[in-house]
Amino acid sequence: MFGAVTAVAVILHLPAESIAQNNDTTYFSGREIQTVNVVSHNEIRQMREAAMPLSVISVKQLEGTTSNINDALSRTAGITVRNTGGVGSASRISVRGLEGKRMGIYIDEAAIGQMSDYMSLNDVPTDMIERIEVYKGIVPYRFGGSALGGAVNVVTKEYPPVYFDASYEIASFNTHKISTAFKQTNQKTGLQFGLGGVLTYSDNDYTMRLQNLDNRKVKRNHDQFKKVMAGTSLKATKWYFDEVKLELVFTATRAEIQGIDTDIREANNSSASAISAITLKRDNFIVDGLDFDFDFCYSYGKFGLCDTARYRYDWDGNRYNAVSAYGGEQGNYASNADNRTHDFAGKLNMNYLLNEHNTFNINIYGTHTRQNPKNEMMDLSFGYQTNFPSRMSSLTVGLSYDLTLFDSRFMSATTVKNFNFSSNTKVLEHTFINNPTDINLSKNYWGGSESLRYKFTKRLLAKAAFSSEVRIPTAEELVGNGFSILPSSDLKPERCNGLNIGALYHRANAFGFIEAEVSYFLNQLEDMIRYQADMIPSMARYANFGTVRTKGVEVEVKGDVLPFLYLYGNATYQDLRDRRKYETGSTAPNATYNKRMPNIPYMLANFGAELHRENLFGGSRQNSRLLADASYIHEYFYDFEVSKFQERKIPTSFTIDLGVEHSFNNDQWTITFRVKNLTDKTVYSDLNRPLPGRNFGFKVRYVMK
Repeated sequence: MFGAVTAVAVILHLPAESIAQNNDTTYFSGREIQTVNVVSHNEIRQMREAAMPLSVISVKQLEGTTSNINDALSRTAGITVRNTGGVGSASRISVRGLEGKRMGIYIDEAAIGQMSDYMSLNDVPTDMIERIEVYKGIVPYRFGGSALGGAVNVVTKEYPPVYFDASYEIASFNTHKISTAFKQTNQKTGLQFGLGGVLTYSDNDYTMRLQNLDNRKVKRNHDQFKKVMAGTSLKATKWYFDEVKLELVFTATRAEIQGIDTDIREANNSSASAISAITLKRDNFIVDGLDFDFDFCYSYGKFGLCDTARYRYDWDGNRYNAVSAYGGEQGNYASNADNRTHDFAGKLNMNYLLNEHNTFNINIYGTHTRQNPKNEMMDLSFGYQTNFPSRMSSLTVGLSYDLTLFDSRFMSATTVKNFNFSSNTKVLEHTFINNPTDINLSKNYWGGSESLRYKFTKRLLAKAAFSSEVRIPTAEELVGNGFSILPSSDLKPERCNGLNIGALYHRANAFGFIEAEVSYFLNQLEDMIRYQADMIPSMARYANFGTVRTKGVEVEVKGDVLPFLYLYGNATYQDLRDRRKYETGSTAPNATYNKRMPNIPYMLANFGAELHRENLFGGSRQNSRLLADASYIHEYFYDFEVSKFQERKIPTSFTIDLGVEHSFNNDQWTITFRVKNLTDKTVYSDLNRPLPGRNFGFKVRYVMK
């Protein structure tokens, strides 16, 4: 959550590069680094984390055809991003088939999961990102919290003492994005001041075909999206702590709701938040070798659904009265929610370097959420109070031990975690009985992981990771959101037992490098949490589904094949199966036992090329890049596959994106032109929710440093 602040503020800590000892060589971010002597404990710590299954998206991969973080993630091996529409639409990131809230989402190692009502990864401008780290199977212990299947960590750039960055992008469907960042440093006092802002607007008025209505072709007419973010920060580097950072961020969002089954004309979601955070860091804290890292954040927010229209419309223009006398286009009740939330999050990470072979770490991560839902129109529609205040707290404590042997060829990371959470709320078990039940929960669980890495030669290494992790349900899953998701009083945490094995070959050549990687993964997810419809129309709640087994293979090859040509390609096969022998809560045989889990892609691939040349059009201090990216996702069923003839499918998609980038005066000015979905294919990643067809974007960026 506190990392969300740094998405806008420009005073950011410098992420350490991976450095090995004794003139050895290590591999990180697809580059071979001839190493030097270790200069800080943080660098040793980051080097050892390379034992975990990891993909890294570099700054160059975030440019060209990419317009946001989701674009870059969707081209990474084992990653899928499910969108419901255009700019600002809901999206779910999946790593090896495990998606949504199972994924840990971080900015500069700080979790933003609790901020999902106000902020997403796509709110971070790609110009402000140094790299994106995708951890598969195991979440690094220093991140804290609970996540299953992996994590995405966005590492933002460290700017020079004086810096100004501004960009403007205009794209199809009346889309506009403005991003600015400014930094000023006082060399004498060591104080650094930063200011930044992001403005996004889109009509999202593309043409779509409605599969649920005989492929009728209509124009999206109620999907406007607006978002404003502004932040400031102050960092001191010459006080007792090596770094003291204070940050403030404000966000405001308004998103219209696009109809698919019916022509929704008025309903919309809105939110606003104020976030404050403090960071304290010091190496050699109290004793030599002990690093101290502390973060704390508080946010106050309001959000809600406004749906008070007196009439509903179908796509033929016919008008109908709302189901409720108080209005509402989406269901049988009206809504004018004014939900308020208070979120607290704190993380303490203490790392002790005993010697070059042994490191110990303790990580304590705690959260507390208070929700105060208020929706008078919904209460009037039902005739009684439907939402109640709630509280939820969680505490995760992790102990870790890192071991390095044989001149850094062998690395091991062992972690044990304790997960504790509690919640308090009221819930209506039956909508026809106005008798709310008090719910008080308090539970405790244990988990752990082991990561190993061995480097056979300077070019070839192998990795293996084993884990038994627990994911604590989010506040939304346990206590609802106050307007569309009901509380789930008996929800159990998810547990995932996983195995990851892989090999990496990396060879430098005259043009750069060639790299190949193959990975096998096997996971068994217990008490899987799924989103499902409830007895109340247009309402839903989360429930435990049961046991799901995942296994699959990833293959990736990339590298510089000529001085001016870079190529990459990757493919993933992920097989998720229902392993429930009996129906949930019953002794009846499960009809879908060992069938593939529905609504999850299982076969995907990406490939692309980049041509780059200096001064291609003459002159000096100019750089040109031509990029092409292609993505393939095989069709998959929305429901359990009972017959190959069933119609509810997400069809196969194959899309091609092109981009041209040219910079002047050593990247002071950069212009970019991109074409997405070049062949104008009809693409779905969610049932009946078509994504934009062919679209264009043009961007101008100016940097002063």
